[in-house]
Amino acid sequence: MKNNHNVKLCLGVDPNPTNKDFESFRESVYKHMEILEFCSGNLKDSIMKPQLAFFLSYGSKGLLLLEELVARFQKQYTIILDAKFNDISTSLKAYLDFVFHSIGAHGITISPFLGEKSIQMSIEECAKHVGKKGRVYVLCATSESSTNHLSFIQDNWKKTLLACCEIRNEVFQGETSFQKLTGVVVAANRENILFSNEIKESHLSILSPGIGAQNADWNVIQKCKNHPNEIIFPFSRAIFSGGEIPIEQMNENLINIQKYF
Repeated sequence: MKNNHNVKLCLGVDPNPTNKDFESFRESVYKHMEILEFCSGNLKDSIMKPQLAFFLSYGSKGLLLLEELVARFQKQYTIILDAKFNDISTSLKAYLDFVFHSIGAHGITISPFLGEKSIQMSIEECAKHVGKKGRVYVLCATSESSTNHLSFIQDNWKKTLLACCEIRNEVFQGETSFQKLTGVVVAANRENILFSNEIKESHLSILSPGIGAQNADWNVIQKCKNHPNEIIFPFSRAIFSGGEIPIEQMNENLINIQKYF
């Protein structure tokens, strides 16, 4: 895989110890930090994806730890905050200020449910605060979706894709250096979509979770070796196990996963 610079490993930061007291959580976060520090110089691509929910569950103390995490690794990693935010107008602007200004992350995941204006604002604010390093990933085809009344949301993935392309083109007016700033979330077990012509022709960045935790086929990484899009595969539990295993085991897990890249 060394000949494909588009296929990238991302370290998912999902601290979720069995014991829910704050001390256990903090210990879990610091274990993640130790591995992130240790391996930063050995990674082909330095990308991390903290899950906001785990930090929020501890209130202000959790957010202080998130701020510490981002501040410590902001220059070493591209940091994508997994928050799945969406809102309208000034409320969305406040969320985006939290991500890009207060926390200092480089990227975010968002929901498309409130329409094109919210996607456009997210892309514009990301570009303004972060520049070409920024990433905005719009939920498109996830590993877990409705099979009932709300299944239409993901059944219409092509329209989500088209909207993202049109908004990106309008915002950046063909400036190719910003092409990867806009992306979509397509789960690794949705191979029919991941390898579709629509995805390949979109030139959107792809965030593709689900290997390991959602039982996606590990071979999908190798299948992507000739894919034209940037594809980022996040791993969390497969490396860190929520922060409950010894650091030595985390490092061994990471080394084994790096072999796929």
